[in-house]
Amino acid sequence: MGKIKDSGFYTKGKDIYGRYSQKRDTVLRKAARPKEKFPDEPEKKVFAKGCGFYKLFWVFVLGSFYGDIVETLWCRITAGEWMSRSSLVFGQFSIVWGLGCFLLTLFLHRLIGKDDRYIFLCGTLLGGAFEYFCSVFTEKVFGCIFWDYSHIPFNLNGRVNLLFCFFWGIMALVWLKIIYPWMSHGIEKIPIRFGKIMTFILIIFFAFDIAISAAALYRMKTRAEDIPPANWAERYVDEHFSDEWLMERYRNLKTVEHAESTFDINLGQPVTSRDDKIR
Repeated sequence: MGKIKDSGFYTKGKDIYGRYSQKRDTVLRKAARPKEKFPDEPEKKVFAKGCGFYKLFWVFVLGSFYGDIVETLWCRITAGEWMSRSSLVFGQFSIVWGLGCFLLTLFLHRLIGKDDRYIFLCGTLLGGAFEYFCSVFTEKVFGCIFWDYSHIPFNLNGRVNLLFCFFWGIMALVWLKIIYPWMSHGIEKIPIRFGKIMTFILIIFFAFDIAISAAALYRMKTRAEDIPPANWAERYVDEHFSDEWLMERYRNLKTVEHAESTFDINLGQPVTSRDDKIR
């Protein structure tokens, strides 16, 4: 027996088994404590790690695009027609969906491991408040709203309704439990250099698109007040984005008159213009 232990074969086998045991124990510790960091292992660099600027920006972009596609398909199924649901004049992007995904991720990503009912309640309240704010903002700035829930039971000033608030809660639950982990993993697979370059390009594109879209909506409001264009930019907008074009682009657009209030903001029911109609 002593001769076997003294042999080179036994020593080599013991060494192999020892290395295997160490590897096995490391794997088991990682499985038991996946968030534990091991200082002896170099950290792999990935694009948009965690929940920082890059991750949130790409969540906004992808949420805007996929949200527009989902809403377009929903209108096709329920209304029987293809209808643009984009918030911008260029591209198929819904800013409301993008910002919704952004806010759900920013404020609720720490709740992924929480009880489903807690996530649903937080999503319902956050989504309802966000939708109400968007309605007030577009009315105040552009003199128009993009949805009106006055015909749906349990609505609040036509800006939000209980059913759609529940949809926000369901969306928060599905987003945090299913969609976001998958999307986050996909974003982190983007090559670092390519991801940073594309982020820079998309920031420029969205800044330009949002500025042109805002200018077009603002000019539609001022044209209704018989205010002529004051500069070349407004003349360009008038030439390329007429009222007819905007009404076709934003099929549910509804122009409103601001109700008088202390803060010059109508927080209640929007006041419809005399010649307005939902298209």
